[in-house]
Amino acid sequence: MAKFLLFIVILAVVYALVRASNRRGKPPAAPRPPEAMTQCAHCGLHFPSAESVRDAQRDYCCEDHRRLGARS
Repeated sequence: MAKFLLFIVILAVVYALVRASNRRGKPPAAPRPPEAMTQCAHCGLHFPSAESVRDAQRDYCCEDHRRLGARS
């Protein structure tokens, strides 16, 4: 019984050491820079400008809103 408990303790120590070394080895992820936002000319939704559907000088959130045009 004593050998079994010693074996469990050794496994727990090895596991703790491996987890600690993995934590120290990885640098924290760099925060992402903020994205430029725009507003849909039809519905007013704010969304990333990289996802916009452009028509002339206006941004739209989807192709359907681009077809419907800007709200007055």
